[in-house]
Amino acid sequence: MIMTLALAALAGCAFTEFVGYFLHILLHSEKIAWLSRGHMIHHLKIYGPRRSLRQAGPYKDSVDGRYGFLGIGLEWLLPILLILAAAVAVCSLVLKISFLTQAVFMGVALAWGKFMFGTMHDSMHLEGYWLASVPLLGTWYRHVRRLHDIHHLRFSDEGRMPSNFGICFFGFDRLLGTYETKAEAFNEPGYQAALRRYADVIA
Repeated sequence: MIMTLALAALAGCAFTEFVGYFLHILLHSEKIAWLSRGHMIHHLKIYGPRRSLRQAGPYKDSVDGRYGFLGIGLEWLLPILLILAAAVAVCSLVLKISFLTQAVFMGVALAWGKFMFGTMHDSMHLEGYWLASVPLLGTWYRHVRRLHDIHHLRFSDEGRMPSNFGICFFGFDRLLGTYETKAEAFNEPGYQAALRRYADVIA
């Protein structure tokens, strides 16, 4: 039983990394326009290339007067709720997984998501965050923060942000070709294309 619950916990972390990666790509794709428009408030208005990516705290969430929960906008909340409901249905009705195992899986998945996409992500936009100066761990943290900076600053000619959709672990980026370690010269025409596309939400 302990092994089963430990595997459920690991699966919860992996599930969150998988869902977070693909949901983040969806938010950048404009396949569901209002989701992307909500996310671009974070990228182009609050922590955009013409502002500091790291600002004095507290973290400025992207709800920006819109409805949200704990500073999380609907562009994240609604897809996550739908995905979690589908996961519960599959675990219960198809795989017949016990309630306790499901509870561990879902609890860890939610906690990992809050930690990665909340605490860790938000810290990368705070000036002087304590983790950056911790011996050994600080080296890793500054590296992943730099990769996140690349996510914010690299634009395609069409005005898309095409790389580094993970937060601290970039396994799916590596696997699926969206991993980028070198900051290229800033693409001003691509940035201007993004500003034109989202002019109504960043005004």
